[in-house]
Amino acid sequence: MVIIKIIVFIFFWIILQKMIEQIKISGMIKKMRFLLSRIKNDLRRIYRIVNVKRSSHFVWIELLKYHRTSGWRYGQFENEKYIECSFKVDDTNFVDFNYAVSSGKLVFRSTILPRFDEEATNDILVLASHFNGLLNFGSVKVSVKYNYVEFVYSRDLLTYSLFPGEINSDTDAHFDLTKDCFWTFNNLIESGEDPVFVFSELLKRNDEESNADN
Repeated sequence: MVIIKIIVFIFFWIILQKMIEQIKISGMIKKMRFLLSRIKNDLRRIYRIVNVKRSSHFVWIELLKYHRTSGWRYGQFENEKYIECSFKVDDTNFVDFNYAVSSGKLVFRSTILPRFDEEATNDILVLASHFNGLLNFGSVKVSVKYNYVEFVYSRDLLTYSLFPGEINSDTDAHFDLTKDCFWTFNNLIESGEDPVFVFSELLKRNDEESNADN
């Protein structure tokens, strides 16, 4: 009986040792992969800093890569360096988005209202001013000449060239705020309510969603 226990103990000890070795090897491999990835990123950043004049090219490549890996349907325009796509912002509505490498920046645009009646201009301008007073990301722009509203955000190309992951996070932030803009401005047009009241309804709606998530 003692011999059997010893054999069993030795057997499990050998297995345990092998498992520990595998875990160590696995941990070392993960560390090596992380280290190599970091070295690769650092070398890429150094290269892009040295070739800062090509930032527009680098950002365009990263922008294309992000959209390709996302699986979204989009249209790309190589010569002008911009991408167009359409995303669903609620149960029934889609919004047109545009991402352009232009004038030393990556510009995110979404069309909130493609057209509005001139009679609603003052209310739309008031609502836009309330939005812009609260935002620390992007701004609502109203064209009184062509009667449309868009939500725009832009950032310098060097940041996106050195830190491509910022394209992902800024695209998400731009999309989330576009949904708020779309809901609010369309609510203004459909309800005819005072823009201050409509904006307060948005804040109330966001508070309720935040409390529900918590």
